[in-house]
Amino acid sequence: MRTLAHALSLLLLAALPACAAPRQSPPCEDPRPLRVALVPVKNTHTQTRQYRPLITALEAATGRRVQAEPAKSYGSVIEGLLAGDIDLAEVGPASYAIAMKRGAQIDPIASFTLQPGPATPSSRAYHSVLITRHDHPARDLKQLRGGTLSLTDPASTSGAILPRQAVQRLTGVPLEAHFERITFAGAHDRSIEAVRTGRVDATFVASNAVDDAVRNGVLRMDEIRILWRSTPIPYDPFVTRRSLCPALQKQIRQVFLGDTGPLQGMLRELGMTGFVPVTDEDYRDIRQLYP
Repeated sequence: MRTLAHALSLLLLAALPACAAPRQSPPCEDPRPLRVALVPVKNTHTQTRQYRPLITALEAATGRRVQAEPAKSYGSVIEGLLAGDIDLAEVGPASYAIAMKRGAQIDPIASFTLQPGPATPSSRAYHSVLITRHDHPARDLKQLRGGTLSLTDPASTSGAILPRQAVQRLTGVPLEAHFERITFAGAHDRSIEAVRTGRVDATFVASNAVDDAVRNGVLRMDEIRILWRSTPIPYDPFVTRRSLCPALQKQIRQVFLGDTGPLQGMLRELGMTGFVPVTDEDYRDIRQLYP
């Protein structure tokens, strides 16, 4: 009988649910190379050159090669984050909100502080602005009805998302009904150039992109007129994949939030003054656009 009882007890132990055993945490990821992407706010070649000091600083801090992934659109960066093909990215506020709505496992870690300019009064936020040539007869959005418009990218906060809402609110009709022809330039600098050269009547762009064009001598403020300005928008977050190993995440954060001396030349050329830490809460209002 004692032998039978012993055998039964062994069977009962074997039948205990597997969850009784301690669960193992999934291993963190330590990618080599580290893959970085940037939403295309300007010419890709220019943007890659300007961000080269950041890539160099990341390589020094992480001890690995950093591969800058060229992005054709805001959407391609979002897809890369969702697929796990990008480890670190600078995204627009709306791109971040879209990625989070679709289940991206990412965290915002830092954002630029801006150098105030003629179109951007604040160092912590920018605006979507509607601009025309100074000699254009329109004096407000309603007078642009039936005109031609350039947008940046369908997922651009200042170059498409907020403008659609503004046109609907201010005119009572969708953006496509208000304008006769709408084109997508793909980057803010190309939208500004389309207005400056008269290829379109107007464009919605980021205010700091206007400042950048003025600072680089591409545009003079007396060449354009600002017809509308949005409420302040928190600037683009840099985001990392949540599954990266803690040590790697710490190294990346240190590049943005530690000693930025090696990045001062890049910051000046971009019209920025530094970086500040950001969290998901900073983009709450933008995320509420995508319930």
